[in-house]
Amino acid sequence: MKMKWLLALVICLAMFALPGMAQEAEEITDQCRFVYAPRSEGKKNMGDRSYITYYKGKYLEVETPAEVPCFGLYCSFAGREIPYQVQTLNAEGEWETLLTDDRLYANSYLPLPGLSAFRIAPVEAENVSIAEIHLFGEGEKPGWVQDWKPFEGKADLLVLSAHADDEMLFFGGIIPYYAGQMQKNVIVCYLTDQTSCRRNELLDGLWLCGVRAYPSMGVFKDIKVDTLGDCYGYWGEKNVEEYVTGLFRKYQPDVVVTHDVRGEYGHGAHRTCADVSKKALVKAAEGENGWQVKKLYLHLYKENQIVFDWRQPLSFFEGKTAFDMANAGFKCHASQQSNGLIVQDWGRYANNIFGLYHSEVGLDEAKNDLFEHLEAAVQ
Repeated sequence: MKMKWLLALVICLAMFALPGMAQEAEEITDQCRFVYAPRSEGKKNMGDRSYITYYKGKYLEVETPAEVPCFGLYCSFAGREIPYQVQTLNAEGEWETLLTDDRLYANSYLPLPGLSAFRIAPVEAENVSIAEIHLFGEGEKPGWVQDWKPFEGKADLLVLSAHADDEMLFFGGIIPYYAGQMQKNVIVCYLTDQTSCRRNELLDGLWLCGVRAYPSMGVFKDIKVDTLGDCYGYWGEKNVEEYVTGLFRKYQPDVVVTHDVRGEYGHGAHRTCADVSKKALVKAAEGENGWQVKKLYLHLYKENQIVFDWRQPLSFFEGKTAFDMANAGFKCHASQQSNGLIVQDWGRYANNIFGLYHSEVGLDEAKNDLFEHLEAAVQ
């Protein structure tokens, strides 16, 4: 009798999911039919799992099987991020706007109310460019789907990275450990502008490593120079200083982590990140609206060093280590896998060594945590 009761309970739970037990949504992209705009380009590019290729047209219509409506739309866009809209047909057979997304995210997820026919179109631009598209049935969105949120509050940690992929190569386990395992409020900021492909790749890596606040994309054109002077000469030293000072004031981080003063392997943009962070540290604290960063760490800085152990299992990542996650995050940068660099916590570019350049709360003693002394200082 008891066995029959248990079997009945299991069947009921399977048929009627309890709150918090919603099933993961099934991807239905392959079941859908796409109607392309006239004179559109790249009709077969949205399913090739490449961010380099993309569809471009005035709109993209989607039709699902009648019995399988769409409850979730996930797009990876190409080109510049633009506001876009989801349109449906009204009673007169005219397309009208149902939803608008003006967040300007390169990877965007929108929940939908179970649509069988809709189209994606730009709000103002001439065309919409979509590198990859995923459509989902009813249920919870899969964990790999990036549902980015705008940054809120003040930052515990700001990571200033020169380029997409540097955040995994040179800062190693800092991002998965503090954003994922420790659930700190982490904002990752980039100094240089990125191609749309590299923006999509960096978002994949950050999401995988536990970041949920949309990162700050840089504005300076990526150039290959070896010296700090050449980099400042190209970008304008004042421009870079004002930009990074603005980041510090906007996000109000307690801790900032950035590059080696020698630019790791000598890259001028890396050198600039370190140098301008030292200057912005002072500038950001000035005036009524100033913000005092409490601690600034530089990669490989020789004084007041912390040497992290990124090889410890992390519960947030189901036993994977911070090193494992940084390595997986770097592999998301598919376009950069032939540059000869690897994630390493050893050797000349060891991503587990950071020196405390400046502190408002005293020198580290335990030397195992970027936030040492900060809680006591706040209290």
